Amino acid sequence: MSTSATPEHLSHDDADARLAGALSAAFEADCDDVLLFDGDLTLDGDFLDAVDEFLAGDAVDLIVVTGDLTVSGRIALYEDRPGLYVGGRTRAETLEGGAAEIHLHDGAFTHLVYGEYRDGALRTGTVDTPWVIDFDHEMVVDAPGACWVDAYGDAEHADFDRQGIVDAFVPEVVDPEDGELRLEELLDRLRDGLPVLRPGARTATEAVGEHVSRALADRSEHLDLTGHKLREFPVEVLRMPWLRTLILDGNPIGELPAELGTLARLEYLSVCHCGLTALPESISDLAGLRVLRLAGNKIGDGAVLTLPEAVGRLAELRELDISGMSGGPVRATPWRGVPGVAPLILPDTFGGLVGLRRLTADQTNVVFPESAHGLTGLEEVSMASTMGGYLTVLPEAVTTFPNLRRLDLSGNFFTAVPDSLLRLTRLEELDLSGSLSLVTVPLPDLGRLPALRVLGFSGHTHDRGVPELAYTFLRQLFDMALATLEELRVDRWGTDDRRGQLTPGHLAGIGTFRRLRTVDLSFNRLEDLPAEFDTLPELADVDLRYNRLPPAVRERVAAAHPAARIDVQS
Repeated sequence: MSTSATPEHLSHDDADARLAGALSAAFEADCDDVLLFDGDLTLDGDFLDAVDEFLAGDAVDLIVVTGDLTVSGRIALYEDRPGLYVGGRTRAETLEGGAAEIHLHDGAFTHLVYGEYRDGALRTGTVDTPWVIDFDHEMVVDAPGACWVDAYGDAEHADFDRQGIVDAFVPEVVDPEDGELRLEELLDRLRDGLPVLRPGARTATEAVGEHVSRALADRSEHLDLTGHKLREFPVEVLRMPWLRTLILDGNPIGELPAELGTLARLEYLSVCHCGLTALPESISDLAGLRVLRLAGNKIGDGAVLTLPEAVGRLAELRELDISGMSGGPVRATPWRGVPGVAPLILPDTFGGLVGLRRLTADQTNVVFPESAHGLTGLEEVSMASTMGGYLTVLPEAVTTFPNLRRLDLSGNFFTAVPDSLLRLTRLEELDLSGSLSLVTVPLPDLGRLPALRVLGFSGHTHDRGVPELAYTFLRQLFDMALATLEELRVDRWGTDDRRGQLTPGHLAGIGTFRRLRTVDLSFNRLEDLPAEFDTLPELADVDLRYNRLPPAVRERVAAAHPAARIDVQS
């Protein structure tokens, strides 16, 4: 029975105007026919069954209740029509979504909220319910205190995930064949007040609490809580001043406590992908910290991403990982359709990290302060990129690190490789794989890097929206006098049909690299190798997979290098 006025059948535009644009703001799908209840609505039984008496067999796209909605049974909307919008508070036994779009404000659901694997969406304000079960549905549900089940995968916020269902839930509610939850059986037990969890079953939060308690009792020096679905920093950790290693990767904790600095013996701190937007100033109190991993967080003030000055005061720091810490992709490359990444600004104090040996800044557009130029401790820098954002300019500061031995620049879209790179006279390993598609000027002569032993020169790029990597770069490469080179990766030049066939002529000059021991020529669709390849005296490992070399060529190469491991799988 309804406590509202007689419902009205309206067009979407008329209903949207009545609600001051709330419908167009909330729903993505088009809704032509709307059944609108202006005021509060109370229904006996399940929602759809009760609403049917108002419809008299007519179909509607969307049901709108401007006030509160109270249903004694279930709200279960699995088909694509009708959707549901409630402007007030919603109360029901359950809230279940499938192909329909559901937009509610605050509410309470006696037993559960459930989203099924379909194309719909379920969005709520703050709701009171004991269970939220997500089967790969688009759900935006704020349910403080609810037990979350990711019935499809392994969401970081879930208390139970797909892999743990069989062990955690009583067999009466689990399908014995596929290990999935059986919703109807689960709901029946909840209605009857019967347990749905096995004795001793623990949520992820409860399990990690026991883990930390054991570590506290055992005075463990190393604590790894990776992927334990923590939603806040475990404060018990602050009672462990003897800790040397703390790993919290993959937990959406959001922030680190100001008291972090009390962990004075900490040497290794990893908080990758934790949803951090700031670091406490007390991080500078970790005087013995040697490794700091911050990858995947977005730290800064609003649109400006920057590390705090406190990081630059970590005098003992040896390794820093700031990968994936730039903002979202921006259209900043000189080639349309290729996204760059917003900058991450390092603090002026960064130059104080005189002991820093390794900097990992993959897919991060680092802006170095003047104080960082000439850092003598840095030996390894990685600024590789993958799909989603690329560098177009190599930071000049990188070419001022006099003791740099390893530099990974792969997967970017540089417009030039600067001659200043040749200042790195101690560089032993350089990876330019897939980074040269937009380069329009000659490469610097890498033969002037006297210590260079390993060179990555793959032809693969991550984005088909850029020009193909031209074979002219191979000509430049093999014209260089790389007398110290021991390992060369010239793979995947045959994977882009726009380039045409790679031939032995494109490899002419490889025979001058007399110290080569390891060569990767895989995925090139080569039909032959230049004769000079047979003359390389020190070859020990050759990757020729996924080429088109006839048996005679394979036999020739094997005879020329009888001691080498040669992989010719196709």
